[in-house]
Amino acid sequence: MAFLTLKGFLGSGYPPSWGGDAYGHLFKIWKLMGGYHPWIEDWYGGYPFLRFYPPLAYYLGALLGVLTHSATWGYKLSALLSLIIGALSMRFLLRELGFSDLPSYLASLAYAFAPYHLRILSPEGNFPRFVAINLAPLLVLGFIYIFRGDRRKALTAGVLISLVLLTHHTLAVSFGLVLLFLLPYLRETKREWRTPIQNLFIAGIVAFLISAFWVLPFILEKGNAHFLKENAIDYLFKFQSARLGEILLPTGPWSFYQGALMYLGIFGALMTIKRKKTLSIAVLAGVFTSLLLSLGYYGPTPWLNRLPILDLIPPYRWLGTVEFLAAIGFAMLLEFVLNYAPKIHPDKFRKVALIISLVLLLLSLSDLRFRVDSLNPEEFPGNYMGVLNYIGNDNGTGWRYYQWGLGITQGSRVAFTPALTKKPALDGWYRQGDPAYPGHSYLNYAVLNDLNFARKALRAYSVKYILLDSSFKDTPRVEENLKSIGFREIYSVGNFKLYSWDNHSLLTPEAGVLVVGNWPLDTGVEYERGKFVDDHADSLGRYSLVILNNYVYRDPLVWRKLEDYVRDGGILVVNTFGSPDAEATRFGVRSTIVKVFGKANLSSGVYNVSRFSNFTYEGKPWTATAYTGNLTPLIRMGNLTVLGVKEYGKGRIYFVGLNLPYHAVYSRNDYEARLLNEILSRYIAPPKIEYRIVEVSDGEIVMKYTADRSTAVILSENYYPHWRAYVDGKGIKISRNEQFGLIELQLPAGEHEVELKFEDPYSPLGYLSLISLVAVLGFLAWDRVRRKG
Repeated sequence: MAFLTLKGFLGSGYPPSWGGDAYGHLFKIWKLMGGYHPWIEDWYGGYPFLRFYPPLAYYLGALLGVLTHSATWGYKLSALLSLIIGALSMRFLLRELGFSDLPSYLASLAYAFAPYHLRILSPEGNFPRFVAINLAPLLVLGFIYIFRGDRRKALTAGVLISLVLLTHHTLAVSFGLVLLFLLPYLRETKREWRTPIQNLFIAGIVAFLISAFWVLPFILEKGNAHFLKENAIDYLFKFQSARLGEILLPTGPWSFYQGALMYLGIFGALMTIKRKKTLSIAVLAGVFTSLLLSLGYYGPTPWLNRLPILDLIPPYRWLGTVEFLAAIGFAMLLEFVLNYAPKIHPDKFRKVALIISLVLLLLSLSDLRFRVDSLNPEEFPGNYMGVLNYIGNDNGTGWRYYQWGLGITQGSRVAFTPALTKKPALDGWYRQGDPAYPGHSYLNYAVLNDLNFARKALRAYSVKYILLDSSFKDTPRVEENLKSIGFREIYSVGNFKLYSWDNHSLLTPEAGVLVVGNWPLDTGVEYERGKFVDDHADSLGRYSLVILNNYVYRDPLVWRKLEDYVRDGGILVVNTFGSPDAEATRFGVRSTIVKVFGKANLSSGVYNVSRFSNFTYEGKPWTATAYTGNLTPLIRMGNLTVLGVKEYGKGRIYFVGLNLPYHAVYSRNDYEARLLNEILSRYIAPPKIEYRIVEVSDGEIVMKYTADRSTAVILSENYYPHWRAYVDGKGIKISRNEQFGLIELQLPAGEHEVELKFEDPYSPLGYLSLISLVAVLGFLAWDRVRRKG
């Protein structure tokens, strides 16, 4: 029956997309076929692969894909196998609930082939949820084992629970509602609580150990993801809510129609409410509560969906529990028809009861006709493929392509394109796991409305190609914008156009300038400004120049950070006047408060100090600071240094006295202003850096570079906590660029090799989970043999 239902689906071509998620999941199967890597290059500028999405369904698809040498067939055969598993798992559950053979078999078929389940497969294209919904009866079976069974059953329950957790974890939340309504029924079958509590502890430990390789990293690193509280965002809440009419009637491929199974299940629970009161009430209460929650925005109680825990589930996903409970109600109806009614008139009704049961099954399966068309495979659009082939023929590396607007016109196909081009894309299909989601999201807007950001971001993300679809309404405006920032059209076929530029870079030096306090002169560039030095102490490495002028700090120990910054190659400009250091020693240089009136007796072998203005303020002496100690004077005032420089480690400090920046503005002396700006100009301009890519692969980047000075750089790779960086084998600090979400490094001057590795600390958990699974299954097998013996 599974073959007949999926006959079209199993034909040649790609899984049907219908604008759903199919291609995003197909990509993950394709990627896993080449082996698992915790970090992949293909999506979003670097992506923690399967860190925030349960992996079991993909492992199944990848295994079948390897056996058939095709990710597409891995996807399709997994769907076929899931239908079979769905029928079997429901059969096991119904048998445990006490249903006789024929009702449990027939109801299991109705469950596996329920119309809403097939909607999940297509057009929704939620491959892992389709697998999970067919495993869901095993989750409930596991909890029944916990209530009714011994410790052997508790071990089995742990395995069953882990299967669902590792396939689609949110299913555990929605089906938790089912378990809540089943509690009174389970309580009837187990009068004492001690054993269930012990079994729950055993099953919980087993489930955790088996699923630890995914669950533990997911929990500990959830803060690195970008999950939205979608039920609290009005337009998303409305979009994901089901209208009652779409639940009750088939209105189209995307409708939420529950089919005849829902009506038969409700009828069955009502018919047997006297004979199986507790179970019938559980079914009815569960069905109607799930229906209520699925309505969400369109229902009478939308606030329910925004309660803690319930807010984790988009409204329409509660419908998965409706068909599950309806299948149990349907089994109750069949039980009544086959076993109860014939007892009243055995000779007359036994054969009739069997015929009625088959008719009821056919009635429940008749809704498959509404899903047949949406299951037919499709071909990848030829024109789209033509542009992708052009990109794939580029033998270069260290760049990405970006598909602006194609997420709207092509849906999840954009996510599968790296499998076709063998090149990394800035796109993907699971934004929750995108480490740089805010920057990528704003880029979509900026390409249309903020070209200054778009220009910088496209370079920072190392975008070489941009694909456009002219059928999208805003494409003409985007084309004009791209041309204005240096892109040119290089290829087109049909509606698809390809733009390119040469301004992409995997390694971008930063000419970052930080001013703590103020700087009255015009630097000619934008700079970051702060009030307290402490606020920037941990991010000094991202700046090529730090200016302290009229500055303050909370903790004097911040100077240790400043010393580290300069020692590592940073440039620091200090004017101690108006600061806590007006009479302090920093870097071996002593600051002293002085008062000057008139020409100040300045001397210099570098600058024409005769062009300086008189030092007076409102007719009174000019009060400022000057310096003594271990520094090289550029301008002197007797034994004091007014402008000096000190080499320190790989960096340099300029000590500026007599409050020269303000004096240049106050006296309107262009020469003084130009003198100071010339000192800064070398460091304000981006450093010169050249690089050669040695290797770029999943979780590893190696480059050789040459820099004319120590510099902060943006590496075009998404920041994530487990990246480690090494220069000539020596570890260096990694930080996050807040604007783009990329990696920032402080690289020393000269010729060096920089290597980055993604070192996942959770990798050993895979061995723990595997050993736990083998140990539990081995014990259960041994115990079964022992019992038979």
